[in-house]
Amino acid sequence: MYYQLIIASCIFTILYSISIIECQEVLVEISQGILKGKTATNRDGGTFYSFQSIPYGQPPINELRFKAPVAAHGWDGVRDATSDVPSCWQAMGAMLYGQEDCLYLNVYTPELPDEDSALKPVMVWIHGGGFVSGSAQTFIFGPEFLLTKDIVLVALNYRLGLLGFFDLDHPELGVPGNAGLKDQVLALQWVQDNIARFGGDPHEVTIFGESAGAMSVHLHMLSPMSVGLFQKAIAQSGVALSIIFVNRTKNNGEMVAQQLGIQTENWSDMLTSLQQADVQDLIMATQILSIEDDLFATPIVEEPSNVPVFLPSRPIDIIKSGNYRQIQFLTGITDAEGLLAQQASLEATGENLLIEDFTYFVPREFEIAPGSEEEAIVSQKIKEFYYGDTEPTRQDIAPAVDLYTDFVFGFPAYRAILEHLQTSTAEMYFYIFSAETDLNFAKQIEPRLQEFPGAAHGDELGYLFQNVFTPATIEAGGVEDLAWRNMVTLWTNFVSRGNPTPDDYNGFVWQPVSENTFNFLHIGTNVTYSDINPNPKNMQFWYDLYEEYYSNNS
Repeated sequence: MYYQLIIASCIFTILYSISIIECQEVLVEISQGILKGKTATNRDGGTFYSFQSIPYGQPPINELRFKAPVAAHGWDGVRDATSDVPSCWQAMGAMLYGQEDCLYLNVYTPELPDEDSALKPVMVWIHGGGFVSGSAQTFIFGPEFLLTKDIVLVALNYRLGLLGFFDLDHPELGVPGNAGLKDQVLALQWVQDNIARFGGDPHEVTIFGESAGAMSVHLHMLSPMSVGLFQKAIAQSGVALSIIFVNRTKNNGEMVAQQLGIQTENWSDMLTSLQQADVQDLIMATQILSIEDDLFATPIVEEPSNVPVFLPSRPIDIIKSGNYRQIQFLTGITDAEGLLAQQASLEATGENLLIEDFTYFVPREFEIAPGSEEEAIVSQKIKEFYYGDTEPTRQDIAPAVDLYTDFVFGFPAYRAILEHLQTSTAEMYFYIFSAETDLNFAKQIEPRLQEFPGAAHGDELGYLFQNVFTPATIEAGGVEDLAWRNMVTLWTNFVSRGNPTPDDYNGFVWQPVSENTFNFLHIGTNVTYSDINPNPKNMQFWYDLYEEYYSNNS
């Protein structure tokens, strides 16, 4: 038998919530040993089981720092799995927090199996945060909404910033980059080995994520290391064709060594010195270097080395080759992703967003020389498309929001789908999220965004996960209640049945995108379906720009 109910009870308070929940401890035996979890209550009052801070990788410290992860050891006795995962090292402004021993995951299940139980579909959550921040912690990613459905949920940590995306361009050292993504691979391997003990089906795994987590999801579809580890994918506000993956400077480890005053011409000695350096010094050095290059510690195309390669080629080249996992894929954006830039401006200066340098929006893929006449021509085309004959002002941020939305999220998603259609027959679904209620996550983090229309980057998270801002009570049948139930139903239908609308849902069936029709779902407080290309004028502008400059220069 996989589990055993313990005749003991506990009472705990959900973080930042007034709700008091009674729980019972439970034991589950997995390949590493016995875990002690607890029971909890979903949003409908049903019971689910929670197992937290389960180690999937050994602490990546000392000689394991910067390197691909190694599977966690087992343990004797019973391991307490009732406390949340720690954060991996990260910075919040001038404050540094976290720990290197952070390769843990949480598992939530509505039912523990017996010999006659049917295994349930599994959802594996990969958090966002620009590859430099975030965690799987429940105060942001609480399972109470999703666990109203018959699925098993896993939420994982992975290394961030320099610790997760360090590289030295010397194959013999075994640090080609992307350790954070390889953490995710190891976690997915752990799921294959252990999730049945929690009632999950290892052959029905869907990975899903938002922002950097969504980019990770798409990369796993393209990576040879991730083959066989999942069957479906959901990418919310991010794909592998986003700007973050293009022309990132290699050898960031050497630059950090210089910043820290490590002087040696021996690359092995340099690596050892950096592995022994104080972790906070490393993070501070990364922050300084990131001022010059905001993609300083992010995923990278790896050179062949003596360790497995996660990303052997540019994502666009892998898609064009057709040599990748051709699986069902659901992706989309919020309608005002660019409010993320407004949020950054408000937090940094207290003022509204103002674009003063349009060369930022000239795609690096075009390989146009900085400061060249060609760069000036392209940046002027972009400015004129969004602003016409007017100049940007802080009083009207709508054009800036649209530009950031299209450049960072909208067109990369549109382009990715068009490219996949050329090499894959698997179904792809596209959505635009626009709901505006008290559940919008980003607008609760930064209330000043609430005066601007649209759903900001990350707003949809509040409709999938309970979090610190979720109201203690949500009126049954009210707008928030209907909205989160719609979102959870669509996502879990895709996970369990391969179709977000397997039945006549609200009078329509969400059709996948085809070469002839860019079908999409508009997810607002009401859900509507359209077979008309969303935002066609803007997408055509960027498509034509790529046709002219990417084709000529790449």
